[in-house]
Amino acid sequence: MADKTPFYIGWQDEMPASTRSFLKTRVTIILVLLLLLVASVVYWQKPFNDHYFEFGQLTEISGTYYAEPYPILVTEATSLAKGRSPNILLVGYGKFGAEGIIAEMEEAQGESLNGKNVTMRGSLIYGDGKTLLELTEQADALVELEPGTSATALSMQSLSEAVINGEVIDPKCYFGVMKPGEGKTHKSCAIRCISGGIPPVLKSPSERDAGVFEYYLIQDSQGRPVHQKILSMVGERVRLTGQSSEAHGWKVLYIDIDNLPLYMMTEEHLCSGHLLTDNS
Repeated sequence: MADKTPFYIGWQDEMPASTRSFLKTRVTIILVLLLLLVASVVYWQKPFNDHYFEFGQLTEISGTYYAEPYPILVTEATSLAKGRSPNILLVGYGKFGAEGIIAEMEEAQGESLNGKNVTMRGSLIYGDGKTLLELTEQADALVELEPGTSATALSMQSLSEAVINGEVIDPKCYFGVMKPGEGKTHKSCAIRCISGGIPPVLKSPSERDAGVFEYYLIQDSQGRPVHQKILSMVGERVRLTGQSSEAHGWKVLYIDIDNLPLYMMTEEHLCSGHLLTDNS
């Protein structure tokens, strides 16, 4: 039987009705499927958190500087907007910590800044009740050093044994500089940040409140930084055992990093409490 489908060439003035109907139907179906695909992606997309980085905006903050457990500027609660912690973790510009910048400031001043009342300028990073300050201008971020103040010992609560599940993150990216600033997609960036001196933090789901997280600065059992030794855990779900305390408004977890077994955990393991070791 002969094919009665009209033959159509694109440069002809008029398209046959059957060809026009065929194309209209197929194009309509494709457009509907595309709209459904876009709607599905938007619906299932994990929303960004409400963390912020005041990029390009410098803020002057006065408070007391402490070198331990990591560089922190403690200011009056009323000096910051509601929801921002007055215990401000200091970080450097780019993927670097603040220790090197503080050392330059101290060399220029000829004295230690620890326990001194200072005014520093930088870009605020904040979210989930935590605040960081990027010393964007590096050594020039020190605006004023008040005379007459003296060093103060580390204000720390008593230690308690702790076993904590969570993810090792870099706080600078997580609290506002990058979105997302956690998980596998951010792992390589977080490793660079922590290896550059940004304090490692353990983000842990609260045992009391669903959807609430607690954040622990991580140090070794002697209270020393662990930047290079913890890189294999960065961006991973782990269970860490050690002693916890609180210093200048930040929880701190002290771990025996040299003798710590590495427990990697999936979401299922975190929920059930089951440990998955490298040999499992």
